[in-house]
Amino acid sequence: MIRGLQDMGTLKVSAVIEAINAEKTAEQYTGENKLDSSSIGREQYLKLTAQLPDTTEEDVHLINTHLILVADSSGSMAGNPWNQVLSSLEYIIGESVGNGQIHLDVIIYDTKAKVLQYTQHNYAIQLSRLKSGGMTNFAEAFSRVSGLLKNQIDDKPVDQTVIMFMTDGEDTVSSKDQLSRGISTFRGNLQSLGHDVIVHAVGFSRSHDYKFLSNLCTAGTIEGMFRYCEPSDGKGALKRKLEELFDFISCVDGRQADIQLTIGGADKLVGVDELLQTTVIKGQIITKEPEDKKDKIGDAMAAAANVNHCAQTFVQAETWVYLEDPHSIPHMGIKALFKMPQDKEQKMAVLCEIVSFQRQIVTEPVDKIRWSLRILSRNTDVLASKFAQTLQQKGDIAKLEKRLHRLQGRIANTQVFGNKGITKEFRNAVLEQIKEIQTKVDIMHGMMAEYKRGQGQSVAVLARANDLRYAAEFSKSRRHRVMNIRVSRNVDQAKIAQKQLSTLKVDQDYVKSLSQDALQFYFCVLSQNDIKDILLDQEDISDMMGFGLAVRRPEHVLDEPTAIRVWCISGTLVSRTAMMDAWEHKITVDGHLSTHGGFNMDHDSPLGVTTVGQGREPINAWLPLYVCQSHWERVKALLKPTLGYFCMLDPHGYDYKQMDVMFYILGSMIGQLNPETAGEHQLKILFAFHRTCAATVKDFDLTDQVKEIVHKFISSAEGRTKDIVSNLFTLIGYIVSLPTVTVEEIFGASSEIRATRLQQFWMTFTCECLRRAAGNAYRETNDNVINGILDQILHGVGQGILQDSNIKVKEPPLTKPKAMLVTKCHNVKSDVSIDSHVFDPKDTVTPPTVIYSHSVKVDKAMDIWAQAQCGIIKNKNRAEQVAQANKVVRQWLDEGVEMVSPCDMSSTATESQQPPPLDEFEPDYISHSMVYTLAKVLQKLQNNAYSDIACIPGCIAFVEFWLSEQPGFAELDSNSGMAPVSWTDRVKAAIARVYSCMDELVVSSRDEVDPDTLVCVEDLPPSTPTTASTKSEDDVAYSDYDSDDSHGSERHARRRITHGPRITLPMVVHAVNPLVDLTLCVRAMTCQALVLHSNSKARAAAKGGQLRDFHSGTENAVTTLQEAHNDLVKQSTSVLQRLIDFALWQRANYCMLEATTPWAFVGYLMNTYKERGEGFHELVNILTSKDRVNPIPCMVDKVRILLIGKHEECVVLANGNTWMPERKMAREFEKVIGEAAWTSIELQLNSCVQIHVYRESDIPNRHGHCNSNPYIPNKLRKALGMPLMPECVKGPAKKGPLRIGNKLTR
Repeated sequence: MIRGLQDMGTLKVSAVIEAINAEKTAEQYTGENKLDSSSIGREQYLKLTAQLPDTTEEDVHLINTHLILVADSSGSMAGNPWNQVLSSLEYIIGESVGNGQIHLDVIIYDTKAKVLQYTQHNYAIQLSRLKSGGMTNFAEAFSRVSGLLKNQIDDKPVDQTVIMFMTDGEDTVSSKDQLSRGISTFRGNLQSLGHDVIVHAVGFSRSHDYKFLSNLCTAGTIEGMFRYCEPSDGKGALKRKLEELFDFISCVDGRQADIQLTIGGADKLVGVDELLQTTVIKGQIITKEPEDKKDKIGDAMAAAANVNHCAQTFVQAETWVYLEDPHSIPHMGIKALFKMPQDKEQKMAVLCEIVSFQRQIVTEPVDKIRWSLRILSRNTDVLASKFAQTLQQKGDIAKLEKRLHRLQGRIANTQVFGNKGITKEFRNAVLEQIKEIQTKVDIMHGMMAEYKRGQGQSVAVLARANDLRYAAEFSKSRRHRVMNIRVSRNVDQAKIAQKQLSTLKVDQDYVKSLSQDALQFYFCVLSQNDIKDILLDQEDISDMMGFGLAVRRPEHVLDEPTAIRVWCISGTLVSRTAMMDAWEHKITVDGHLSTHGGFNMDHDSPLGVTTVGQGREPINAWLPLYVCQSHWERVKALLKPTLGYFCMLDPHGYDYKQMDVMFYILGSMIGQLNPETAGEHQLKILFAFHRTCAATVKDFDLTDQVKEIVHKFISSAEGRTKDIVSNLFTLIGYIVSLPTVTVEEIFGASSEIRATRLQQFWMTFTCECLRRAAGNAYRETNDNVINGILDQILHGVGQGILQDSNIKVKEPPLTKPKAMLVTKCHNVKSDVSIDSHVFDPKDTVTPPTVIYSHSVKVDKAMDIWAQAQCGIIKNKNRAEQVAQANKVVRQWLDEGVEMVSPCDMSSTATESQQPPPLDEFEPDYISHSMVYTLAKVLQKLQNNAYSDIACIPGCIAFVEFWLSEQPGFAELDSNSGMAPVSWTDRVKAAIARVYSCMDELVVSSRDEVDPDTLVCVEDLPPSTPTTASTKSEDDVAYSDYDSDDSHGSERHARRRITHGPRITLPMVVHAVNPLVDLTLCVRAMTCQALVLHSNSKARAAAKGGQLRDFHSGTENAVTTLQEAHNDLVKQSTSVLQRLIDFALWQRANYCMLEATTPWAFVGYLMNTYKERGEGFHELVNILTSKDRVNPIPCMVDKVRILLIGKHEECVVLANGNTWMPERKMAREFEKVIGEAAWTSIELQLNSCVQIHVYRESDIPNRHGHCNSNPYIPNKLRKALGMPLMPECVKGPAKKGPLRIGNKLTR
């Protein structure tokens, strides 16, 4: 309820209707009665926004919820189900602890029930002590719940009580009378509370009491929801249901209002499967900042510091309408209904007046896809609800089945690819939404199948139907739900931050003693205030000094904050308040002060720009700096809301993962250091932010967490993949922000040990960077293409295992491969294309030739052999006959092997088609074409690398300076927060050393290489040495940043550093370890990156020890190259073997088709197939083929043997297991053998089922089934002549012995 509504006559409403138009561009209604537009659809989407009285946070009455979670811990829950419950409880308790609107009680019940005693500090330990066991006692659980019911908790009134009841079975302790009395008492206790009570139920497994749980959902004053899952839904299904239900409950915080809509004339409101004149829709109350004070972006940050300011409040609601005239304005009556705090049973109706109306026409491809998905989602939810209702009422589902098929067709026809203007992120979001819709449709298909099998009223189908009714309630986007949880959790933190700010004291003596250099450096160019003005201004205690950035935020930044794309790290300092003003007014600074430069990156796509910096660089984001202790106290108090806004554009959207953004930005700044960008100003900002990150590690207790990540990355291959370290730049920020003691623990205290471990780290870092680049470059590339590239890197053009052999003349080895590699990598074009052979396995070998023939003699031998194998022939007098048959069968098998033997293929296959032995690879042999291919591949990987390989030298130089010098921050703090000149000089010197080392390699390599050997290279103009530069440090170097290496396809136009040095992988490897065998190491690193380019392959290789380091020696490099060679050989060999197997299958299948007796057929079958594999299905396809002219002998018997797996009760195929063909295949069998024969086989297939073993006591279960009267479908009962089982009658049917498969029931 919003204060002030009683005094307001009407609410002003803005209405927007969206309609789809396939021809025109977007238009808006301008006030005329008709819209001049071509044909638009009658079904349109109405959005209403009603403005409420201006409010403060306290004016909105939030619902206080008493949540009671009742979890079944009986013995049947043991194992994975109980682990899921514990995991869900840990999540729910953890989210509830910081939520002021939810008070949580947890009841664990089996034979007895108990309330879980926990605190916010020990709940994880308490949960770990819980065990499953005992029986299921609902009455005891209800008694415990009744004892917890309250109207007031912690001096706050309870607005609603919500109970989540979970079980996997039925009550096994209480009698029916006891349970009936217990539920009656429980219902009465709930109804007498005096506020809203809702009971939700979660049923797990098919054995739960569906009727009981569905009735339980009606026990409160408001009907609750029923969720259902079973073990076959997946290991995490139960956990997901519980957490979804809790998330839904936690989102209902009182910010809702009902909107009553009435539409006149022939127009209609679209309801659930019906058109209405009047309906009530749910509205959401939202709060926005007043635009006359601060825009919603700027003042959202101010909300973290001042949470009691006045804000604008709106009710937003949406619904579908059907307009008889799609161009007309619908006549609507609108009322907003609000609950009265003093009387929750009544609602106050407030009239609404539409003051503005717009019609927006959907024309763009992206908007049309959104429209289609919106309709698909709505139709799916409507059909799911109708489907569930029809099943529960035993209605006719024929019409629903047709609607389901139409819906499936529309999903399949949704155009996701081939539309202009659709980005990869949008396409992924669309595919994810389609996947969610398809999941619901699949559930309905499954329920339809079970219903048709006569199980329409089974527990599983009814429970699934009831669960489906509420699927739409949980179809909100994950982002909305998670953001609501975060806001609820973080709003109290914002209030705490405000209190902390109000109590902070500024050390005025220290501030007044700040040096003039510091005041000039820490100077806001927008507000013209220096750091002293900011700290001494008591009217704005939330103002801070920081620096600007330009960023883009992909959707998945919700889960991975370091996926933010950084486009520009500015060298311009601005204050927080000035940045908020810039967000509001879009201030632009005139003039160009190029002396400050900055960490700038060029880009082509448009970017939202709030303001520009002194170097005209774009700025749309902001992060704070340390400066001094007094300033840091302010930064620390507001760092979480600052990061929440930086990542999520919401100061209340903070999540602990967002701390990594600080270190990611620091690593990015360090990576941009090179001889041309390492100016005094840039380094001062870098050190100031470096100080901020170090303080963050210390004051937010991140040391142990960061240490573990860095240590695992260095020590274990399993600690390097993207799921562990999402962004490699973050590692750089981690290392330089750790305390000195911790750094020594990781890298060693002595200079020798530290140098060795750093060398290992940088080589590992470079390998992982290259591997992720390969993932970006070859994400959607067929493995055959990658294998072709590998073949050329390993063996040269025309020399490999998988390539065309026409030009296979071995190239002479290079005398100076290292110099050639360095020079070609340095000169190859940036937009290089790679011409590689695409590996087609069938091209590497010639298929064997097989002669098909049928012999009556072999048939007779197979007949005798098969009977002997199955024990049919036991007469010793036939031993000679059996021996002769064995000899003929063996001869037939040997003839087949000889036909397809590779040695017989030598006359038709060229020598090159024979795969070389595994040990014939020469890792030291390097040819010109190998180096050329390698240079082009490396350039392509570098174009797709993030972290950028060109950034590694800057990182090496800075980390080397920081870890070797270990200056600490005391000197910086004593210098008014300014980096001493000695620091900047030493950093420049370290950068110069690294680049000089790479320069020497390039120059010496160029001198060693004969220029004539470079004519085939796609050369650039000759490059100057990397450190030779005539530019001043004020010049600006641009490069493109992308903070998520999962978007390599979007970086095909990445720009290299336009004025900076050209860096290649051989140069980086040489800078890391000048003594390494450069050519061998780079080849091995590249091959490993290509082979393990996907994260899943890398994780598997890390576990198996195949993800190797190359920091010392040549053993790992040689092993990696040898394994890549061996893998290509094995692929070629496996293709040949597969062709041999296929030829043998074809020969045997021909003989089986022509076999004149069933036992001869069995003989061929047993000698060819053990299981139903590829060759078996090829045989089935031939049997059912319409193209065959001649009849197949013993056709019915052969089909029966293939499906049953037995002949005359003897196991002959697949261990005697049956094969039930799909409906389409079954119809094909019926066509070729006749209806009567197929009916007989189908009956035999249905009879070969396993009997469910019931309890030993033979007491019938609640369905009337037991060991002596198992459940058998009526269709099978009818065929077997058994009494039919009435659907509506429970209890044992007529007893009698029945043979099912190999079992006899009595």
